[in-house]
Amino acid sequence: MEQVLYKLPDGWEWHSVKKLSHNIQYGHTAKAESNGNAKFLRITDIQDGKIDWQGVPTVSLEEKEISKYALNDDDLIFARSGATAGKSILIKNAPKDAVFASYLIRIVPNKKDIIPEYLSYFFLTPAYWEVVGQNAAGAAQPNINGTKLSEFIVPVAPQGEQKRIVEKLDALLTRIDTAIEHLQESVTLADALFSSALNRVFNPSESSVNSVSDYALPEDWIWMKVKKLSKKIQYGHTAKAADKGSAQFLRITDIQDNNIDWLSVPYVELSEKEIEKYALTENDLVFARSGATAGKSILIKKPPQNAIFASYLIRIVPNTEMVQPEYLELFFRSPAYWDIVKANAAGAAQPNINGTKLSEFKVPTPKLEVQRVIVDEMTCLSDRVTDLKKELKNKLSFLESAKSSILDSAFKGEL
Repeated sequence: MEQVLYKLPDGWEWHSVKKLSHNIQYGHTAKAESNGNAKFLRITDIQDGKIDWQGVPTVSLEEKEISKYALNDDDLIFARSGATAGKSILIKNAPKDAVFASYLIRIVPNKKDIIPEYLSYFFLTPAYWEVVGQNAAGAAQPNINGTKLSEFIVPVAPQGEQKRIVEKLDALLTRIDTAIEHLQESVTLADALFSSALNRVFNPSESSVNSVSDYALPEDWIWMKVKKLSKKIQYGHTAKAADKGSAQFLRITDIQDNNIDWLSVPYVELSEKEIEKYALTENDLVFARSGATAGKSILIKKPPQNAIFASYLIRIVPNTEMVQPEYLELFFRSPAYWDIVKANAAGAAQPNINGTKLSEFKVPTPKLEVQRVIVDEMTCLSDRVTDLKKELKNKLSFLESAKSSILDSAFKGEL
């Protein structure tokens, strides 16, 4: 997709990034080290528009190579590929002998024509991101290269106007970013409130939790292993997902934010016998076996007919004569559970949990009538927290929209 150009104010001109830059350059290809002679900036070291230089690894380079790739103040650095492709950061106060890695692109702005901060703000505008998004559409791995970057057309104001716009954007966006940060902290606090309430339910004495010893429970509560509370613990079906088939095929990636969008879940072709073996039913608990979400679970509610689950998931069928499915779900969201999961995952290259480990987890279990009271109380709190987070996220969305609108106006000469 090409950029949509619009009429500029008098004195403004359209110029390509190539014309506004001294140099557009890819970074150095090497493996990061712990004891090299130069800091080695990678995509993963840029988080939320910031660089924690203390956490940046090093690389061993000759003086000539350091000189070639050395980062200087007012360099613009771009992520070339992956989820952050197109994102940029303006370098300020870089350590001496800091260089950048090959999955980054460096632009050195020509300060005679453009103020670096002005150019940096352009790369935050909706106009820029619309083109980046269109270019990435359909690609297995989103990416942007030096050639594409050099061809972007920037609305360039006279230098005095650039300075005024930068100062205005600094003031406005700093206030908005501060408000966003406070709202994000409130979202985190809302999650912490629910987590703290869960901890009081499942670990009322606030004992240290590990995988080997039990802690004190209230009277009439007992420790019960998951395998005793379950009718079945089962791995899912191994197959490739398809656009069509006889059954919907739930995968780890289809579970987002404790929710399943069944309309987007793919299909698989199976026999009636296989469907019957793996069919998801009301109140099944499904767990991620590996990866970043290992140990996360979801309680199945109102599954479509002929919905099954994939092999990187584990299904538990709760024994409702002994445990409320919703109570068991709450336990698998509690800090007590996650402390044990993390202890088991420590040192593993790839976090994982298997059916055997899961079956051995011990659950603090009261009588069914007490479980029902706990479920009712926690459901009420969960609903309140969900409503609060929704309100906070609406405010965040409004502020992000305001930010985009201000940036859009700035580069049309309307600020």
